[in-house]
Amino acid sequence: MWAFCDLVAGQSPAPAGVASAAMTADLGLSLLIKTLAITGKRPDLMDAARRESARLREAAAEDIAAVHELMRSHDAEAMLRAIEIPMRAARAAAIGIDLSVEAASEVSGLLAADTGAAAALLCGALRAILICVEANLRAQPSEELAAECRTLEARAERMFKRTS
Repeated sequence: MWAFCDLVAGQSPAPAGVASAAMTADLGLSLLIKTLAITGKRPDLMDAARRESARLREAAAEDIAAVHELMRSHDAEAMLRAIEIPMRAARAAAIGIDLSVEAASEVSGLLAADTGAAAALLCGALRAILICVEANLRAQPSEELAAECRTLEARAERMFKRTS
């Protein structure tokens, strides 16, 4: 993980915002998985969290490649990938928020703080991803994706209030 932080702090254009936020969301899901594993409750939620974790890791890796591709080509297809990949990460983070909220009723005591922290990490990561998507949408507008971003942002806001 610290090597990833060093890469983010470097001078290469990637990894940057989306990959960093996707990794943050993955940390949130990892914390959620831990709380569910410790309690032994809701293996269905744990399995769902693992699936979204895999999606976030894949999106982080693909985003790094997409940013490098965009820097080389500057074409519409590369820009579209630079929007679509983060949107997949945003959707996975949003599902992670939902899983955290659902798990909150299953977790008590000190572990409840970890479930809340997982939701907070996921909400923050989702917001960060959406900032990057919206920046890319200025270069290649899509009202459909802009509307989805607004919906996801509102969802993150509601869920953050609900879990904090």
